[in-house]
Amino acid sequence: MTEPDNELITIDTSELERLVGEDVVVAILSSAPLKVQTRVAKAAHHLQKAIRLEGFDEEMGVIRLIAAEEELVVAIFELLKLNADHFPEHRDFVSKKKNHLVKLAFTPVLSEMATVFEDFLKNGLAPAGLEGVTTWRVVPAVKDGKAVLTLFAHDGKFLIDVNPLDVSISRDEASDDEVVQHLYDDFFARLPDDGENRVKTFITQRADYRNKLLYAEDGQSYLMGETLAEIRAIVERDLTRLLWCLAALLTNKPASKRWGAVGQFIALYRRVLLEAKVLRPAEFEAYGLLPAREE
Repeated sequence: MTEPDNELITIDTSELERLVGEDVVVAILSSAPLKVQTRVAKAAHHLQKAIRLEGFDEEMGVIRLIAAEEELVVAIFELLKLNADHFPEHRDFVSKKKNHLVKLAFTPVLSEMATVFEDFLKNGLAPAGLEGVTTWRVVPAVKDGKAVLTLFAHDGKFLIDVNPLDVSISRDEASDDEVVQHLYDDFFARLPDDGENRVKTFITQRADYRNKLLYAEDGQSYLMGETLAEIRAIVERDLTRLLWCLAALLTNKPASKRWGAVGQFIALYRRVLLEAKVLRPAEFEAYGLLPAREE
């Protein structure tokens, strides 16, 4: 068996542009180091192939979609590694980038965060002290090559462009740790109650979906219960979120590595991986994330 050809090829990013717009894709590719560019390009390649497989080999199309999602997650991992000075500790999960459980747990956690952000993108944001009086409209955009959140007054007047990495989720007077706990509780409540470890079951089943399509088990095999088009609609929503995250991370730096939505996401993601038994306390005590256990 020969090694795959590593000749450079041109990748059509039109399907990614369909999801987030050409300006976002250009911002990503023009700012990304090669390690990130190649993952984004491969995600675009997988998405194109998946679309072409509709009506012909739908199961293989789903596998392509899963691969596209994983490639964008790894792109974010690579970006975190290359910018470790600007972001909270992440080596415990980034070091497991080949683990399907780790990669496929990422977007469900991102979705939990996204529901909060997408709510104020849809309904606007009430400035502190003016709740019930006025609402600001928030629009994600790319300006001068940077992903920003643009705020407009209720009359449409431009107010300010905000670095999305300098935004934090708040809940009344709750501390940052309490906010993360609330997010985890909301995430947990959405999972099917099977009477066992809900988080572990959910993450394991999500990662095992591909294997059930590819391989038979003793005395049985599985078929897709959905069409490729139905699954693509869900995956494309997740790809859209991942692409906007990449754009924000690539084109901005947070004011503090210890504050903000990135830190909240990492804390929530780590909690999910821990509850799913994908990470163990001993694996991240070495990074100063927990005090070492007494001997």
